[in-house]
Amino acid sequence: MFFGSRDPYRKLKKRIGHHKVLDQQDDLVTYAVDASYTAPPGNHDPNVVIMAETPEDVQEAVRFARTSGMKIVPRGAGTGMSAGSVPIGGGMVICTEKMKLIREVNTTGRWIQCEMGLTTAEVKDAVARHRFLYPPDPSSFKISSIGGNIAENAGGLRCVKYGTTKEYVLGLRYVNAFGELISTGVLAGDEANPLDLTPLLVGSEGLFGIIVEARLAVVPEPKATRTVIAHYPDPQQAIAAIQSILPELLPSVVEFMDDAVIDAIRQHDPYPFPEGTMASLIVETDGPTDNADAEMNRVLEILDQYGALELHTAANAAERERLWQLRRLVSPGLSRIASGKMNEDVVVPLGSQGELLRRVREISERTGIVIPVYGHAGDGNLHLNSMYDKDDMKQERIAHDAIVECFKAVVELGGTISGEHGIGAAKNRYMRIQYDAPELELFLRLKQAFDPDGLFNPYKLFPPDLTVLHEA
Repeated sequence: MFFGSRDPYRKLKKRIGHHKVLDQQDDLVTYAVDASYTAPPGNHDPNVVIMAETPEDVQEAVRFARTSGMKIVPRGAGTGMSAGSVPIGGGMVICTEKMKLIREVNTTGRWIQCEMGLTTAEVKDAVARHRFLYPPDPSSFKISSIGGNIAENAGGLRCVKYGTTKEYVLGLRYVNAFGELISTGVLAGDEANPLDLTPLLVGSEGLFGIIVEARLAVVPEPKATRTVIAHYPDPQQAIAAIQSILPELLPSVVEFMDDAVIDAIRQHDPYPFPEGTMASLIVETDGPTDNADAEMNRVLEILDQYGALELHTAANAAERERLWQLRRLVSPGLSRIASGKMNEDVVVPLGSQGELLRRVREISERTGIVIPVYGHAGDGNLHLNSMYDKDDMKQERIAHDAIVECFKAVVELGGTISGEHGIGAAKNRYMRIQYDAPELELFLRLKQAFDPDGLFNPYKLFPPDLTVLHEA
């Protein structure tokens, strides 16, 4: 498609600036992976990377790709866990990490309007200066981009009380498959009776276009926060305590860690987990001071009723941060106990979490694969990590089969195979576990309606055989 041109991107460089078009191998290899390292085998170096700085840059890049017959892969900070921004088969990566403009923080309307390259932490800091809170709180908030959060409908620690990203997106601007800048929701302005595509775009994993701007709702900053860590001799006791707390109270955080997770933390942190601890909970309440205190007092009563070995309440901000250090150690701690890790993020109904833990434990014992479990138990979102030796092909295969068994158990219990990481290229081969053929065909028709030529993010979400049929 580029015959006769020494520099196939010459025209694009002239339009948007040479420094925004990366086409040297040393640059391209950086954009061949994301944080998951779970893309299908092969070389996934892009042909070119566009470091967009404005919505107009994105529009020009999309039009160039369309004319040149190139596929497009949207990318934010590259912190995704589902190979969603990996350019499988090459093509053009359009990266929005340099798009960091904050257009307005409106305290009267309680919203912030910004571009998509800001990290979640930068969005939080921007509104915190006005004593507001942007509640979505993924563990990667310091490095993940707000655009990626929207594309994956990121969850996080505060989901149990505040919900996921979708609850806070009031309107979007995105570039469609024809290079047009489209506004949705409150950003659609005076357009007569516009069809609000906002809920469809949130969580769409870059399949319909590239989001470049959003208006996000914020809430008043809580006056007080109270935090406790509870340790149990049996994971089922911890789950039972959660199931007793939630019908009565609405904590802002309910985090669960099983014994394998605790063992991983112990290898890197001297925190004195009580002897015999097989599960720990971190629970937080927030709001007006009297309410936060009253809710925490009741939480402590319930945690104790279910046989906690020990309860430790943070006395101040420093102690609270100390407890959160333990939670943040989970992922890096697990990464050090095995060279291979399949990091999955399933969701089951709250009443089924105990049964899921039992089934995962049985699968782990039967296969010999360590499967640590942790995560946002307050809204049923648990992370399962299938650990294996990368140099042992047989063990890797067993670890993969164990995760498939876990997915089947999740679906049997009324759950879903992904809560916040997305499907991407890492889990698309498992979609048939949850969805039947007519449902998948419906998804595909929706994709074709917005992107008739399959320009955006190929080989993602849909099972590989369905993707091949579509392209044929």
